[in-house]
Amino acid sequence: MLYFIGLGLNKDQLTFEALNALKTCDKIYLESYTSNYADNNIEKLETQIKKKFVKIYRAESEQGFSKIIKEAKTKNIAFCVFGNITSATTHSSIINEAKDNKVKIELIPGISIFSVIPMLIGLEEYRFGRTVSIVKQEKNYSPTSFFDYILQNKELGLHTICLLDIKIYKQSKYFMQPYEATIRLLEIAKEKNINTKDWKIFVVSGACSKKENLTLTNLKDLSQKETKYNFPSSLVICAKLTYNEKENRNKIKNV
Repeated sequence: MLYFIGLGLNKDQLTFEALNALKTCDKIYLESYTSNYADNNIEKLETQIKKKFVKIYRAESEQGFSKIIKEAKTKNIAFCVFGNITSATTHSSIINEAKDNKVKIELIPGISIFSVIPMLIGLEEYRFGRTVSIVKQEKNYSPTSFFDYILQNKELGLHTICLLDIKIYKQSKYFMQPYEATIRLLEIAKEKNINTKDWKIFVVSGACSKKENLTLTNLKDLSQKETKYNFPSSLVICAKLTYNEKENRNKIKNV
């Protein structure tokens, strides 16, 4: 049996279903390259379930998943991810690979940033459009398609959740900061001659942790301050707020 288990955004969000499944597993793999808990303390979860996680990184997950599939044919194996199990495209591909190899699987969902953000900042959940990822600009890699999707969402009157670039390797980590993301957005806006002066942005950092912080600002102000926000951080670029959303925002202490 191969369990795909969402771990939520902190150890206390682990469901009874997930906890019971983990206790039956012979080996537990932890996908360690798309996210992490805000407190970065997976050891507390290991203590809770009385088992150790085997951390795997992108290359091992995408290229060497055949090993995990082989193990799951004779043992109970868990493949765990932070948040929900299908939030990343990579995870869906791995699930399909397991199905193609006739491995018995069970999907156990977890609380994700996509369900938490609307609740935290008071925006209506059905008014969110396509989620985008803002990636770090590199010498031979400079995508701008995420900006086009933000514009499309705005035209439809929809908010946009922007996930910020994360690069986690065995020996190094890079977490894009909100000010870096807004600098990139302003660069693209200038190239496309788009006026972003009135864009309102929420910064959501350390969601569902003691380090949680919610900030309402704009592109220019955020880009000019190299503020270090807690991991994980996301941006929400707002469409025009409804009356209820304005009322909800006014009642949120940190905004």
